[in-house]
Amino acid sequence: MDIKGRRVSIIGAGKSGLVSARVLNELGAQVLLSDTSSLEKIGKIIDEARLSPSVEIETGGHSERVLQADFIVLSPGVPGTIPILQKASQAGIPILSEIELAYRLSHGKRLVITGSNGKTTTTSLLGKFCEKHFPRVFVGGNIGIPMMEFALQTKEGDIQVLEVSSFQLETISTFTPDIALITNFFENHLDRYPSYASYLDAKERIAMNLKPDQWLILNADQEAMLGVATRTRARVAWFGWNLDGRSPGTTMRNGMLCWVAEDGSLTELFHDSEIRLLGRHNRENVMAAVAAAWLAGVRQESLLLVVSTFPGVEHRMEWVRQRRGVTFINDSKGTNCAASIIALQACPTPVILIAGGRDKGTDLREWVQAVQKRAQGIVLVGEARERFRSALEGMVPLKLAGSFEDAVQTAADWAREGETVLLSPACSSYDLFSNFEVRGRRFKELILALAE
Repeated sequence: MDIKGRRVSIIGAGKSGLVSARVLNELGAQVLLSDTSSLEKIGKIIDEARLSPSVEIETGGHSERVLQADFIVLSPGVPGTIPILQKASQAGIPILSEIELAYRLSHGKRLVITGSNGKTTTTSLLGKFCEKHFPRVFVGGNIGIPMMEFALQTKEGDIQVLEVSSFQLETISTFTPDIALITNFFENHLDRYPSYASYLDAKERIAMNLKPDQWLILNADQEAMLGVATRTRARVAWFGWNLDGRSPGTTMRNGMLCWVAEDGSLTELFHDSEIRLLGRHNRENVMAAVAAAWLAGVRQESLLLVVSTFPGVEHRMEWVRQRRGVTFINDSKGTNCAASIIALQACPTPVILIAGGRDKGTDLREWVQAVQKRAQGIVLVGEARERFRSALEGMVPLKLAGSFEDAVQTAADWAREGETVLLSPACSSYDLFSNFEVRGRRFKELILALAE
């Protein structure tokens, strides 16, 4: 992709926006970085990025200057419907996501994961599998390391393992995985999408450019995946508890994780007891990652070595501490109801749950049932607390907290010996924190600071 001398506007000064600004500037582009936040709010972040003085920066809103560009790079957190982008579309200015731009600048094979839940664990695990087999592996994307960070370092023969979100997929055009994987579909981000169907459409864009010699891996236990399988041109593989005659794919048989070949023959890869990760949902993540690794050429001995040592990912059912007989678990990544339900089901009962944050507008009925069944009590905090309170009142003991710190202290004081305090908010963090990682780290700080 020819960059030198081209005018580029970047919308959003988050991680991917800042990295894109730096890389494009180094390639000789004339770069404008535009963000709606005030300079006072994001000035420190911009300073820490150490951008060249030749990168023009505007804060406090997007001016018409954005439209003086050969193309626009859109950060994933920014909706494509904002007025300046509508004007850009009308003017015929190409709008690229950061992963689309990085794709055009990078080389090698790309193993790409999306889905509602389990993306990061699956991506991290798949990255570890590949690192045991291939000489050069890059792991990034929505997992926290922007693809642009390493795009120019990649060479033919390298492996990229990428987590991508629905937001990132909205503005791809040529982005094509060699192996694509969808972990699952659950209601999510209905504060951004007009309907669940439109959210699923965004996820399915991962397969839009797949060719007949490429692979799409789907969850055999979800009926919605059957429609995806009929619409793709790619070869389809499966993972799940019940393949129902579908092959190839991964499944559990008599306590063994197996690869089922297209002819139905089985290869036993390792026993369930070898998996260090806890919970049924993590067994699904392992089956998904193994399916992608096997198709990529990773061999059995590498798979076993990794699953027997892989402890999991921070902020996902992360054990923090035991205090006075109470166990504290950080599941800050439980940013939707489905993820919170999974955490409740995997957690030792009885549970004191901390929930709430930026409300995504999702249906609460199944979550309420899970809370009623699994939780001894619930502490609600953040913007969503009143809607959550209305849904839960009279069904489970609940308390309201005025701050996150108050919520953690209330839960810690409430819990008794043998109980578990679980942070699994069923909401995004953006009302109180910049992201779920910051929220999870704050939770751990507060818990570790509690006196014995």
